[in-house]
Amino acid sequence: MKKERVGKTVVIRISIMWLFVLSIVITSIVALFKNHIFAANDTEEVSEVEQIVAVEKNQNAVNVLEVMVENNYSNKKLVNEEREVEYVTEMRETDKLPKGEEMVQQKGKKGKEQVTAMQTYQEDKQVGEEIVERVTKEEPITEIVYVGTSEFLSKYNVHLGSDMYLIETGDIKKEPKEDSEKVYSLRRYLNVTLDDISGEWVKVKYKNYEGYIQKTKLTSESVTPKIAEKNRIAKLQDSVSLDMDLSKPSGLTLSDYKTIFTYNENDKNAIFADNAITFYNIEKEYNINGIFVASIGIHESAWGTSKLAKEKYNLFGYRAYDREPGKNAQNFENYEDCIETVAKALANNYLTETGKFYNGATLAGVNTKYASDKDWSIKVFNYMEYLYDKLG
Repeated sequence: MKKERVGKTVVIRISIMWLFVLSIVITSIVALFKNHIFAANDTEEVSEVEQIVAVEKNQNAVNVLEVMVENNYSNKKLVNEEREVEYVTEMRETDKLPKGEEMVQQKGKKGKEQVTAMQTYQEDKQVGEEIVERVTKEEPITEIVYVGTSEFLSKYNVHLGSDMYLIETGDIKKEPKEDSEKVYSLRRYLNVTLDDISGEWVKVKYKNYEGYIQKTKLTSESVTPKIAEKNRIAKLQDSVSLDMDLSKPSGLTLSDYKTIFTYNENDKNAIFADNAITFYNIEKEYNINGIFVASIGIHESAWGTSKLAKEKYNLFGYRAYDREPGKNAQNFENYEDCIETVAKALANNYLTETGKFYNGATLAGVNTKYASDKDWSIKVFNYMEYLYDKLG
């Protein structure tokens, strides 16, 4: 009995000794991690995840971290990787676009961030993640999208910068109000460039003029399909002025010339009607405005009724100098020959800078040497306006 008690006592003493040694080892390990790895605040508790991050940041403790994850977190994985950050899309309403139409004003761009996270797995499938730290590397750029609200732009299927057409004569105003100063008067069917919208007015541009015109005076090709052809004619008519460059073709088609010279009551012998194609052809041949040439002929021959026109086919009084004009005037074989000869002489001598009678390629410039009548240019211009207006 005495021997059995002694044996039990020895075993108990040995067990107590090993427990004591083990407690010392555990205490030492805990102290080591607290002092050298986790760097925790004395007054705050440190989570297991933060402890792991601290270990990861300590390059000397990489092996320890691996052991801890393997032994204590076998279903977790610590990752440190660069990730994309989605951008935000911001929608803004604007009356500068047709209703319902969208336009990207600023394109969005994803950002970048460095993420440290503890991922949880079950049977090799990720079931959770706890973000430990985020470090922004590149901020995302917000995408800005404008959404149109304009009923006007939608109705006429146009945008700012589009052409619109006048359905009636109208004035460009300096300010968007009826009693504002007039900037420029526009004839019907002319086109203006839409620049902005201001209530019941729109800001427009025409040539070098800029100002406001009422919405009700405008239409679009989408709403009025045949307006484009009428606009072509209106622009040709609007180009007529005393200062227009006569050394350039008029831009009229053969059909336009036939329209202009048909049904003129004063063209009793149909001289100009029969030579519409001749006036059209000289534009290409001599680089001259054919309506200008025709207007000189109408003025000088009184629509082909003058003596020179009847006897010498001379519609222009060509070479009919003040002294004995009838005797000196050139005789032509036909009206076509006359028109072509005079057109060539005008182009070479009056409308070209190297020409001997050149004083500018305008009516006033030609008047200087061509006619002694100082009002000759005005009289010819009146016929030009009449002929252009016959287009419609």
